[in-house]
Amino acid sequence: LERLKEVRTFGFETLEIFALKPHFDYQDKKHAADLATWLRDQGGFLQSIHTPFCMDYQARSSREWLSIADPERLRREKAVDEIRRSLEFSERICFPVAVVHMGPPEDRLSHRHLDAIYYSLETLMPFAEARGVALALENIPNELSTVEGMRRFLEDAQLRKVGICFDSGHSHLQADPHTEIRDGETWIVATHLHDNHRKKDEHLLPFDGDIDWAKLLESLEAVQYSGSLTME
Repeated sequence: LERLKEVRTFGFETLEIFALKPHFDYQDKKHAADLATWLRDQGGFLQSIHTPFCMDYQARSSREWLSIADPERLRREKAVDEIRRSLEFSERICFPVAVVHMGPPEDRLSHRHLDAIYYSLETLMPFAEARGVALALENIPNELSTVEGMRRFLEDAQLRKVGICFDSGHSHLQADPHTEIRDGETWIVATHLHDNHRKKDEHLLPFDGDIDWAKLLESLEAVQYSGSLTME
């Protein structure tokens, strides 16, 4: 809580919480209750949560991925269950958006993976909607998660209640952020903004890497994006 209080004093208007151990253990009832109590006094400060994509973020060498794109049913259901547990935080404090990854970095584009994502979202959408939360799929460096690919998937599957979270750093690694924003059109409902030198996912502050930020912001304006500009 002390770190969040410090963030608040710097004048940030909205916040995204990383719902992944050790950042925020959403299964720790006391921790969740204390955090929700503080957030309720902050007047809509909590804009979104990033749902879990692995069991422990610090376990880099032995990371257990959670993937809604996993063709193997039991592993996919475990991912869906863990995301639902994180969404239950909305029963303590309201927030409008939950960011979801479409698979781990090495996933390839295939009909099996797309079918798995569809089945997962069929379960997650009504669960989130009942709690006033909209799901946003994030572009990450894998074949499944280009902005254009996600938009086409959502259009073809007619999943109008799911949007896209545009991640500038991930886009810069494999495409052109300006073009990808135009590809996302009005499907973009959330952002993760950070910079890099197009070699690795550095998560630098804007202007510390190679992204053309003037062009990026012009593109967001062109697609009429009106959500939060979230630093990640």
